[in-house]
Amino acid sequence: MGDFTSEIFFNGVSFNSIFLSEEFKKDFNDYKNKTNIVDLIDFLDNIETNKKYYRMNIHKNKRYKQTITEDTSTIKTINSMINKLTDVNYEILKPQILEHINKDYIIPYIVETIFEKSILHHRYITLYVGILKEMNKILPKTQKELIKLFYKYYNILFDNSIVQDDKNDYQQLCDINKRTDNIIGFSLLITYLEKEKVVQGYIEKVLEPFLNDLLTMDNDVELFQLLLSFENISTIYFTLIPKKYIDILQTLKENTESSKVRFKIMDILGE
Repeated sequence: MGDFTSEIFFNGVSFNSIFLSEEFKKDFNDYKNKTNIVDLIDFLDNIETNKKYYRMNIHKNKRYKQTITEDTSTIKTINSMINKLTDVNYEILKPQILEHINKDYIIPYIVETIFEKSILHHRYITLYVGILKEMNKILPKTQKELIKLFYKYYNILFDNSIVQDDKNDYQQLCDINKRTDNIIGFSLLITYLEKEKVVQGYIEKVLEPFLNDLLTMDNDVELFQLLLSFENISTIYFTLIPKKYIDILQTLKENTESSKVRFKIMDILGE
C-alpha cells in the first residue's frame, strides 16, 4: 500500500487508519487472490473522465470563498496554455505545459482535452500532436489514454446505427455536417500520431470505414470534403496509396454522377 499524506475522515474515522490496518491489508490481499485484478484495473481505467470536476462555480454570495485545490489550479493552468497555443509561441508553451503535468492522475484530463481540441480545431493538430508526442516520451500512461480515446471516438463517429427521428431536418443536417468535420479532424489526428510514431496500427482502422462510407454517400458536398481530407492524409502519410484504397476510389469514380467528385478522385490518383 502507498503512503497517504492527506487525512480524510468519515463518521469520525480516518481512512488512513483503515487503509494501513492489518485487517484491511489482509482482506485486500484475499480479494486480489480471488479476483482478476487486471480486469478490475481495466474497468476502473475505462470509467469516463469527468472533465468538469475542476471547473470553479461562480457564486454571487461574496461571503462564500471556494477552496481551490492544487490539482484544480494545475489543470486550469494547463488548459489555459493549450488554448493559447500557436505556431509562434509553441516552443515556449510546450515545456511549460509538460512541466505542469506532474501527477499521473492529471494525464487523462489533459490527453482528452488535447484529443478533443484536435478533432475540433484542425489547423492546430500538428501542435497538439507535438505535445502528445512529448508526453508519450516522458509519461508512459499517455499511450494507454490515447488508445482508450481512439476507440471511444472511433465508435462515436463511425456508428451509423443511431436513429434520431425526433430531430427536424435542419438539426439532422447540422449533425451530419458536424460529424463530417469531426471525422476529418479525427482522421487527421490519427494520421499525424502515426506519422510521429506516437501510436501504430490505427490509421487503417480509421481509413477502412472512412473510405467505405464514401461509396454510400449521397451528399456530394460532404463527399467532396471527405475526398479532400483523404487527399491530405495521403500526402501526409503514404508514399503510394494502398491498392485497396485505390480500388474503392476507382469504384466511386465510375459510379458518381458528380463531375467535381470525379475530377477530385482523378487528382488523388494522379490520372
